[in-house]
Formats: sequence, C-alpha cells, structure tokens
Amino acid sequence: METQNKNNDMLKRRFKHLLKNTFILTVIVTVILSLIPGKAILAEQQNASTEGKELIDNGDIEKGKEPWINYRNATVDVSNKESSSGTNSLLVTNRQSTVDGPQQYITGEVMAGGTYKFSARIKYTEGPDQKDFNFNIQNGPSWQNIDVMTTATINRGEWGTIEGTYTIPEDADLTETFIFLETSYANPADPENDLIDFYVDDVSFLDITSNPNLLENSDFENGLDPWTNYGEASVRITNQESSSGSNSLIVTDRVLTTNGPKQDITGKIEKGTTYNFSAKIKYTEGPDQKVFNYNIQNGPSWQNIDVMKSKAINKGEWGTIEGTYKVPEDADLSETFIFIETSFANPADPENDLIDFYIDDVSFGKELRGAPPVKNPEEIYEGTEAVAKTPGNANPLISHKFGADPNAMVYGDRVYIYLTNDQYEFDENGHVKNNTYSNINTITVISSEDMVNWTDHGAIPVAGSKGAAKWASQSWAVAVGHKEINGKDKFFLYFSNNGSGIGVLTADSPIGPWVDPIGKPLIDRNTPGTEGVVWTFDPDVLIDEDGEGYLYFGGGLPGSDSDRTQEQSEHPKTARVIKLGDDMVSTEGEAKLIDAPFMFESNGIHKNNGKYYYSYSTNFTGMRDEDDPKTGEIAYMMSDSPMGPFTYIDSVLKNPGEFFGVGGNNHQDFFKFQDQWYITYHAQTLGKALDTVQGYRSPHINKVEFNEDGTMKDIQADLKGVPQLASLNPYERTEAETFAWNAGITTETSEAPGSMIESLNLHVTGINNGNWFAVSQADFGKNGTTTFEANIASTVGGTIDIRVDSKDGPIIGTLEVSPTGGEQEWNLMKTSVTNLTGVHDLYFVFSGESEENLINIDYWKFTEVQGGLDGEDGQDGEDGQDGEDGQDGEDGQDGEDGQDGENGQGGEDGQEREDNQDGEVGQKGENSKGEGANVDRQNSGTTIDRNQSNNYQLPETATSLFNILLVGTLLLISGCTVLFVVKRRNLGNERKA
Repeated sequence: METQNKNNDMLKRRFKHLLKNTFILTVIVTVILSLIPGKAILAEQQNASTEGKELIDNGDIEKGKEPWINYRNATVDVSNKESSSGTNSLLVTNRQSTVDGPQQYITGEVMAGGTYKFSARIKYTEGPDQKDFNFNIQNGPSWQNIDVMTTATINRGEWGTIEGTYTIPEDADLTETFIFLETSYANPADPENDLIDFYVDDVSFLDITSNPNLLENSDFENGLDPWTNYGEASVRITNQESSSGSNSLIVTDRVLTTNGPKQDITGKIEKGTTYNFSAKIKYTEGPDQKVFNYNIQNGPSWQNIDVMKSKAINKGEWGTIEGTYKVPEDADLSETFIFIETSFANPADPENDLIDFYIDDVSFGKELRGAPPVKNPEEIYEGTEAVAKTPGNANPLISHKFGADPNAMVYGDRVYIYLTNDQYEFDENGHVKNNTYSNINTITVISSEDMVNWTDHGAIPVAGSKGAAKWASQSWAVAVGHKEINGKDKFFLYFSNNGSGIGVLTADSPIGPWVDPIGKPLIDRNTPGTEGVVWTFDPDVLIDEDGEGYLYFGGGLPGSDSDRTQEQSEHPKTARVIKLGDDMVSTEGEAKLIDAPFMFESNGIHKNNGKYYYSYSTNFTGMRDEDDPKTGEIAYMMSDSPMGPFTYIDSVLKNPGEFFGVGGNNHQDFFKFQDQWYITYHAQTLGKALDTVQGYRSPHINKVEFNEDGTMKDIQADLKGVPQLASLNPYERTEAETFAWNAGITTETSEAPGSMIESLNLHVTGINNGNWFAVSQADFGKNGTTTFEANIASTVGGTIDIRVDSKDGPIIGTLEVSPTGGEQEWNLMKTSVTNLTGVHDLYFVFSGESEENLINIDYWKFTEVQGGLDGEDGQDGEDGQDGEDGQDGEDGQDGEDGQDGENGQGGEDGQEREDNQDGEVGQKGENSKGEGANVDRQNSGTTIDRNQSNNYQLPETATSLFNILLVGTLLLISGCTVLFVVKRRNLGNERKA
C-alpha cells in the first residue's frame, strides 16, 4: 500500500511538472508570435503563393487545347497518357523541323524592360538518351527576333524542367509576341534524334517586373516620412485599417475637401512621359458612397493642379483609384507633388464632405512601353460623312460595322437580325486583306421595331475559348427561332462550325446570355442521312404552328473543279432537312434529301398560306438553260410538307451585282413582320463605299410580294430599302447604339447598367470631332420638349449639338460634356432645348479639340412639356421655358443648373465650379478657376506635424499580443484537459496493476 502511494505521489509530481513546462512554453510561443504582425504573416503567405502575374493561359493543359497552337508544322494535341501534374499534357508530333513545337501568344501582355520568370516541364519517350530543349520567345513578326531564353538537357523517359528569367529588350518590337518550345537546332534534322515527339506540361511565364514606383514608403510600413498633409489636415500612421501589410495612413481633422495626404516628387518626373498611378482608399463614417480625387500639381500655383482620376468609393470597403497620366509638354516641374482629396463641396458638410479616410498602397510610376495599339477591325470608318447607308435610305441596315448571312426572327414588336460577324483582317503592313472567314467566332445581333432605326446588341461569343461552344472553332451563318417549352419562351441559335457541323445554343431572351446545352455538334457528317453532303452548314429553322421543329442545312459541290460533271453541278444533292426533337436540341430520324437545282449554299425556309418555301443560293458552275437559275442567285422551291418533296419554282432575287454593281455570293432569309413579307440578304455595298470589296458583307431588307398562285414576284433590291413602320418616341430611354445613320462612330460593350439583359449593354464610342449619329422620324408630339439628358462617360470632354432634319440643320440644344474621370465613369448630364414639336430626324453632332475619343454615350432621353404652353407647365410654368426647369428657371439658362446657374457659366459656381470643363474632374482640378479656389488651394504648402496628436491608440503589438494570448490561453486549456484525461487514465491503469 505504501509503495502504491509513493507511485501515485510521483505521478502527480510528474503531471504538475508537465503542466508547468507546457504553460511556460505556451507563454513563450505566444509572446514571440505576438511580436510578429498577423497581417504581415498573411501578406507573406500571399506573396509566397503569388510571385507575379501569370501570362500563360491553360499552362497545365487541364482545360483542353485552347489557346495552344502549333509553331510551324507540328501537330499539337492534348494527351492523357503522360502528365507532370493533373491529368493532361500537350503531345507534339509530326514535326518537320527542330523549331516545330507548341506555341502561345502573349501579345499585349509584356512590356519593354519588363522581367519575366518562365518554366515548363518536358518529357520524351523515344530517341536519344538525352536531348536539349529550348524555351523561346519571339518579339515581332520576324523570326529574326527570336530569343532562346534558356536551354535545358532532358533525360529520355523522365520529366525534366526548363526554366529561367528573361528581360524584354527596351527596343523590342511588341506588335506580336509569343513563346514556343523546340528541340536544339539541327539542319538537316535526323527524324529519330532531332524530330522526336515530346510532351509539355505546367508551362508558366510570370511577370515579376519590379514596380517602377516613384513614391517612397507607399505602403506606410516605415512610418510617416516623407508623407505630409496638404492644407489643414492631420495625417498619421495607423494599424486599425490596412489594405496590405500592417499599416495605412489615416487623414483626419479636415477643414476643406481639398485637405489630404501629399508627397513631393519634384525632379522625379519628365515632360511628355506617361505614368501609371493607383491608391487604395477606405472610409468608415459618412455617406454610403463618396468620390475621391487623385491629383497632381505641377508648379507652385494651385492653378496647375490636374485631377488625374476620380472614383466613387463605397463606405466600409477598400476601393481602388487608378489610371494613367501624361505630363504636359509645357508643365512647370519646378515643384511637383501628388495628393488625394474628396470631391469639391463649398460649404462642406462635416459629416458628408470632411470625412476621415485611410489610404494605402499608393503608387506613381513610369508606364513601361507595351504593345502598340492595334487596329480595331470594328472601326471601319473615321470620316464625318455617311457612307453606304445615307440619310433617307434604309439599306444597308447598318454602316458602322459589317454583317453577313442575315437571319431574321420576329419576337414581340421587334425583328431581330443575326449576322455572321464579318470584321476587317489586316496584313503585316496594316492593309485590309481578303476576308478569310477563319477568325469569325462571334455573331452580331441587331434589332428594330421600325425597320430603319436599328439597335446594335453587340456580338454573341459563340465559338472558341471565349465562346459558349468551346468545342467549335468558327461560327458562321446562324438560324434563330423561339418556342414555348414548359410554359416559358426559349430561344435556339443554330450555327455553322465552318463547314464541318452545326451546333446549337439556347437562351431565355433574343439576345442571350447563350449557353451550349449539349456540348457537341447537333449535326455533323455522322448524322444519319448526311452522306454526300459536302458542307454541313448554313442552317435555317422552321417551327411550325403545331410546335414541331425542322432544320434545313447543307451545301457544297461534289467532285473537283477540274472533273465535275454537268449532273453534279445541276443536281449536287447536298441539301438536307431533318426533324428536331421536342426539346429543339436533338434530332429525330434521318436527314432527307432536297434535290435543289444548282444548289450551292444558304438554306432558307418560310411558310405562307399553308405552303412551305425552301430557298437557297445557286452555284457558279455548269451550263445553264433558259429556265435555270443564273449564278449566285436566290432560287426557291415549294412543298405541301416541311419534309418535302419540294418542287423547283424559279429564281426570285438576282445576284447583288445586278443591283449594286458589286457581286459575290448571297445569303437570304424570308420573314413576315406586321403583316408584310420581307427578305433580308447581304451585299458588299458598305465594302464598295469604303473601297474594300474583299468579301466583307452588309445586311439589307426589301419587300416580298406574292402572286395569286402563291409564287413569289421578282424582288427588286436597292439602297432605298423599306418604309419606316413607326415613329421613334424621344421621351423614352433610347439606347445610343440605336440609330438610322452615322459617320465615324462605333460601338462597344459598356459597364453602364440598363439594357434588355443585365449582362449586356453597349454604348457609342470612337467619337472624334465632326462625327455624328442620327435617328429617323422622332415624334415630339404637340406639346414639344424642354430638356435633354444623356448618360455620358468621358476622359477629355466635348460638345454635343442636337440638330434636326440634317447634320447641318438647326440646333435645338447643346450639351457641354465635362470629363467624368474615365471612359466607364458615367454621369447623367442635362441641358435645356428649344421647344420642338412634330416628327423630325434627329442628329447628334460631336465636337472637341482632343484627338482621343471625346465621349462615350450610353443612352439619351428628352423631357416632354406637360400641359399647355402658357399653363402651369408651359413657357412661364414650372417646367416651361421660364419655369423651374425652363430657360430661366432652376435648370434653365439662368437657373441653378442652367448656363448661368449653379453649374453653368455665370452662376454660383459657373465656369469656375464642379461640373464645368475646368471643374471637379476637369483638366485643371476641382477648383481650378473657382471662387473658392484661393480658399482651398492657398494653404497647399502648409506642413503640420500631426505626430503630436492627443488621440492615443494601442500599438499593433499590444493588440496582437492580446488576440494571440487569448488564442494561446484557449489552446493551453484544451491541451491541459487532454493531458489530464490521459494521465488520469494512466494512473488508473497503474493502480490496477
């Protein structure tokens, strides 16, 4: 018994000793950890996992082949037989020379003088015991600019690594840049030793270029110096908030909106040089959103302040203000500094305008030279006169871009036209070359409710790595239809993957977004009934009254040009029709032959009065009799059944050369809209007007008339087109990308909200002095209009003259556009207009001095006079010419927001205020010429030492110690509990023993 008690006492002493040592160790570790900033640890982990920006897409080959291609003559495919990581690798075969290998373009991703870290894994299984491989880069279109960045020796049968770093030469040609892998040079090359097959995996090209930041202590991890305050502000370091690292700079005690943090960069910048800048900003008290300015002052005078960028920041969130700034050639660089402020307000509301804020990660550094701007294939014309579609004509439908193979779908009160997205291709000298169609993987959509004013809905990404159907490489000649499925309208888009097959996309609206429901071709050469079809393409869809769907497709000629028989030319037998399943994304049975005489391409189908009309474009070979269709015409057949048999009738539309003096192929679609039949087709009319008749086509529409026996009358194509079916309502929001005629503008995807679908909106851009666009027949009614407003984004500003009836017609109003701080920074701007009644063509004519894009415009709208001219809302009423919003009212010429009002030329803060050309976001800064400028800017040189602040805060070490001690205590308690249970169990076992 005594021995057992001694053992128990000994075990208790051991247990207490263990607890004591555990406690001491925990305290030591906790104290050490508390001395290391937690955010710094996190930042270290983040930096360790992201050495730089990765420029290679799909480097691990787990997403398929895209965007890898072959360099020269190699075959590059995805393989799952070998991989360094993951499942796949690239297998390179069929090499004809040692340079042949996998290639990926990084054009526009690299900078002259930039430094990059690269690596790749390589393996080969047959050939010599060892082989040298090169990791290469080519800068520019010439092979003479190839650099072998490094060479590595790889052992047969083993994965080896080739890696190194590379700096782009300062004089590099960056118009075209790509990387590729090859075996070491040999000429002649031994097929067994030099042209071996090999695998590639885990390719990387990281941008590790050091930040060319001229600002010192930009992350505030080294105290306050050299940051000072601009004006009456207190600036100090804090650890309460940070975007990265441990610290940020907090700005408090602000008296004016201009007050903020400042750093002198005198002697560090050069005239005519472009710099990148950025800053992280956060505030926690005040309005839900606040606009901040990142400014520069060149010279000792506040009048030389430039607001380089403005950005709205959300309360409680770190936001980024960034952009580029080019130092003027005439800048006074005797004194230069940057500073950050909130947007102008005078008087300033302490709670809304003089808020405290934090800044972190501030930069201002020289912009490295990158790839030169490439010609935009959509910017086809920069003149000031309309081309092809001229005022008064309705054809071609659009002239700011091309579009071929039109297919029409009527839905609701609009007709939608879907177009092969013809875009200019350029040779190495920048000249337009013949359209090869090989780069087309998007479909353009336009729509109209009046057949003259057309809305551009942009491009649907159909094929390729960025498309909905990534298995496809091209998207030509689509057909679109809609059908109610499960009580909801569903839209179906059938497209040609070149001539090899037909895919299908679905959407819930006529303009998307589109998805691929089956992930493979719907129709290809393995589809039953397609034997003998040369080109499996050019679909058209018919959804009959009973809901059954049918797809028409096919084309091409059997044989070759040298040995084709007359029978093969006259009866190619390459057209087909197949029934679609109820889901419209599957087929039923086999495709049936349509024996269309002299068939070539462009399948079409429509139904009228119970008859089915199959139409097509005729070929260019074989001998023709008098009753045969001529070459390149639209011919048609008729049937009582959608599946045929079809009987040949006649040609209905001659080749475009007969009407427009420029020929080529044709592609048609027949549709009925508001009780009238039409045909849409293409011709090279825009190409002719631009002197680029090289296969770039444009859509047209003309009327279709039927004979009493159901046959169609010959169609007369022309530029006049069809009459306008309805007037445009100027009092509704009108998308700027809706117009009848234009000169020099283009459209692009917009970040501004508000379109048919949230994910897609466009705006008008590419605007220079003298450019314009116009809408046809806007109906201003009997009461007329008082004001005009437009959603605008601009970096340089300009003027919009609103003219009626012609581009040189009377001006009813002028909108002075001030810079908004960026091409995606949108402001709603208004101006008064002369009262206008009745129906007029409306022209928006742009002017400005800058050679840059003057203005982006998203939408516009007029305000209608409410009531009579002399009543409450008339000329002397609230909204009339002399009323609150009239010429002399609050928003009129003499009112608060008019030309002489708050934001006008001579009011409270007229030319010298926030919203004029030299205003808040203007070229000369927030208060550059304003009455309050002397108040805000005269104290710019004042420096106040705010490190003597009475507002004491715990150092970060203390707060970290508290947090980690708390965690450590919890861990200690948990550990002791576990040890106690274990030791007690051991004591119990020893007692039993």
